[in-house]
Amino acid sequence: MKKLLRAKSHRLPLRRKYTILKKIKEHKRKVKRDLRRNPEKKRKPRTDRGVPNSCPFKEEILLDMEKLKQLKEKEQEAKRAEVLAKRKQLREAKLNGNRPLGNLETLAKDAEQRDAVFQKKTNESAEASKQNSDALHDNSAKAFYKEFRKVIEAADVILEVLDARDPIGTRCKTVEQAVLDAGANKRLVLLLNKADLVPKENLTQWLKYLRNELPAIAFKASTQMQSTKLGRGRNKFLKSSQPEIQTSNCLGADTLMTLLGNYARNKGIKTAIRVGVVGLPNVGKSSIINSLKRSKSCNVGAVPGVTKMMQEVALDSKIMLLDSPGIVMATGDASDTTIALRNALRIDSLEDAIAPVEVILKRTGKEYMMLQYNLGNFETTQEFLCILAKRTGQLRKGAVPDVFGAAKKILHEWNTGKIKYFTCPPETFSPTTHIAASIVADMAKEFSLDDADFNQKETHDIEQLPCIKPSTTVAVETMGFFEGKPESQDDASAMECDDNEKASTNGKDNETTQVIIGSSKPVVGTKDRLKKSVVFQKKSNPELLLPGNQRSNKAKRLQMKKAKKDQARREKVGEKLASDMEVAFSGLGAM
Repeated sequence: MKKLLRAKSHRLPLRRKYTILKKIKEHKRKVKRDLRRNPEKKRKPRTDRGVPNSCPFKEEILLDMEKLKQLKEKEQEAKRAEVLAKRKQLREAKLNGNRPLGNLETLAKDAEQRDAVFQKKTNESAEASKQNSDALHDNSAKAFYKEFRKVIEAADVILEVLDARDPIGTRCKTVEQAVLDAGANKRLVLLLNKADLVPKENLTQWLKYLRNELPAIAFKASTQMQSTKLGRGRNKFLKSSQPEIQTSNCLGADTLMTLLGNYARNKGIKTAIRVGVVGLPNVGKSSIINSLKRSKSCNVGAVPGVTKMMQEVALDSKIMLLDSPGIVMATGDASDTTIALRNALRIDSLEDAIAPVEVILKRTGKEYMMLQYNLGNFETTQEFLCILAKRTGQLRKGAVPDVFGAAKKILHEWNTGKIKYFTCPPETFSPTTHIAASIVADMAKEFSLDDADFNQKETHDIEQLPCIKPSTTVAVETMGFFEGKPESQDDASAMECDDNEKASTNGKDNETTQVIIGSSKPVVGTKDRLKKSVVFQKKSNPELLLPGNQRSNKAKRLQMKKAKKDQARREKVGEKLASDMEVAFSGLGAM
């Protein structure tokens, strides 16, 4: 006989019982505390318990509630039937009366007309947004050029900073001409920064070539991260017998100070001299000033356009350094590709990042890039970027290679020095037309380039540079002088005048100065067009129109958002047209 199952006992150990009671008490205490602190806190709505039994007219109340519920349901049904009837009428009118069946040519022509109108509106909106963006950048461009002119007018000696990998490619004749035209007492010195990225023999050849025209010295800015006490290249343990050792110290500072001392002594200057630092964006102007000052006096960054205005830094009681924003005087044939390869344009602002990569592949050669990234053989630039994107894991949705991301990676490594390259100076010296021979002779005497102390310090600095192995770098052709459009007198006067004077010359049709900043694109157009474009802008803070405060990224985001909306609108029109054609064909089949 089976035993009966006994019910489970509800007895608990006292330890567990009192633990449960303690938790319940603590929970109630917290609930009361929350209600006391937040009396307006949303509580659970009370459930409708219905009509109480004690109500004397409970049955009548329930009947009234039921009738009201049925009345609301009938009203909803009537509204639903009315909406369905209207839809049916519209559908029948579209099929039978309003649109002629069988005339496909009329349908196609109507669709083309609507598409043309839509495209016209889209282009007009895109052009208006582009003009607004150009107008925002124009004020900053003019302000940058004003700061550049201030540095030239205030300085006694101007240092034009060049990239040692391509000195001619980062040299601008318009900048040099502006320095020479500023006065007979202005002196120009070429400073080859990033000297640690090229072989020593190549650096020596470039110095010899450039000194046929202007004083030139080699320099390596400090890459240390601390804010003070930046090192100089006087390490006793760093000798030429250890060429593989990389140093983050500054090299060439003593040579530069000796050069400036020779100039002050030969000119008989007993007071302080002012030294201006100019050049293309992101060639290392602010880093050079920080290295000479041995502290982070100027803001620096890996992207062009960090410096916004002229900065004065007192090196000592005898030398005042003037930092300037990097600008590029653009000609009509200046493209984003040539500017981006000089690191004078932000990579994120490029519309087509593949074109510069094609130029890089042509200059370096396919074999070098295969060794640099450990890739297999490829035939086209697109294939190279696809292989690189897969190798580095740059994939989009559906495992599609991110070609544009890979192109931006190549450009970034080209500008930062991970892709090592150098250019060779021409075999024969050909003097430029904008610098006279008499000026060259006078500058060589004033700076005493043949001084024994100067030559000894320069040789010591070059010996301390790391040795670049031929297998890790490649020789490429120079990009040539960056030709700039000189400023006309009308444009220069328009830049130097106040805003009130500009308002009085609204009737003139002078072209705006074409100046490219590191964070913007070429600005082309007339002043009248720019003024018209400002009218279409939304209400904005006047502080955002000051130089350096332009929100270019926000303008780009708004432009992209507008483009997405236009694309969705076009897709909607296409779907509607397809559905109409299906209905038309179905009607033909029924006939």
